[in-house]
Amino acid sequence: MKRPNLEKIPPVAGSSFYVTSHKAPLLCHTDFWHFHPEFEIVYVPHGDGKRFVGDRMTRFSGGDLVLLGPNIPHNAFNFGFESPEYEEIVVQFKSATAGEIAGIFPEFQSIAALLDRARAGVAFHGEAKHRVGGMIREMAGLNGFHRLLKLFEVLWELSAVATTEDLDAVGFLSMSPVHTGRIAKVYQLIQADFHRELSTREVARKLAMTESSFCRFFRGATGNTFKTALTEVRIRKASALLLHSDVPVSRVAVQTGFNNISLFNRTFKKIMGQTPGQYRRAALLN
Repeated sequence: MKRPNLEKIPPVAGSSFYVTSHKAPLLCHTDFWHFHPEFEIVYVPHGDGKRFVGDRMTRFSGGDLVLLGPNIPHNAFNFGFESPEYEEIVVQFKSATAGEIAGIFPEFQSIAALLDRARAGVAFHGEAKHRVGGMIREMAGLNGFHRLLKLFEVLWELSAVATTEDLDAVGFLSMSPVHTGRIAKVYQLIQADFHRELSTREVARKLAMTESSFCRFFRGATGNTFKTALTEVRIRKASALLLHSDVPVSRVAVQTGFNNISLFNRTFKKIMGQTPGQYRRAALLN
């Protein structure tokens, strides 16, 4: 599995969870492969496309509604969206928020069972997708206690949905808290400068580490070398350009930090299983 970026969910004063909504016709196709320790509900009210969760790519149509457990790697849901205007409502909450409360109130048992199942990801279909989606949309306009009640109501309704799809995603085992901040900083640097030469010496200096200690640290915390991590990010960026633009393959290579087209082709095929041209043609057929 490719190494995802750790996303830090910003705390909200006076709230135990986070709700946000995005609606912009030009917000599509953002490649952001990431994970976070929170549960996540994503409701896309309309449109068709592909969802990238864990090591699987699956399609959705007429909008989407999913519940993802903690630390499941996934791409931004606007990545793979194929319709003109993108809209999403996202709810993110800690596992203890609704899970442990079932030990106090038996009425939450069905919600606890849903959250346990969602640790591998669940997509919801049928009329419930938009019925519950409407409730999720309402949450964006609520605050405080009323928003919390609506979250419980949404989870209870989701626990009763009959038409569902297990996404069978494998959670990413995050590194220790001591290492998380440094690793997040490394991936921030990669995301910002993947298109140019980015040496271990430069990154080590920005982390106030020696080059040798940084290399040992990064390999020990992620299981990858820094070069491998940088290459994987570049290939993901290249994949997004191939899927959602008509930029020639040679230009995609340059824009993602590969100055040698042969090296780009070999590296892309090694990671993705196809050449860049094959990958683009296969995407057009799906």
